[in-house]
Amino acid sequence: MIAVNDQLPTSMLLELKIGDVISNGNQSGIIQNVEISETDEFLMFLFQLEGSHIIIKKLKQVC
Repeated sequence: MIAVNDQLPTSMLLELKIGDVISNGNQSGIIQNVEISETDEFLMFLFQLEGSHIIIKKLKQVC
């Protein structure tokens, strides 16, 4: 099981795939689908689990 939160490096979140087992401390399950949205300010990861979902927002670093 992989613990996910907004402190996890973006590269690790991008490596998660369907079939991986994840948990955010409150919910856990097998990833059924992954959607990644991008804005100027952040990346949003939506991990669809069986019967629930986990959303992680990562602020983009601006140089």
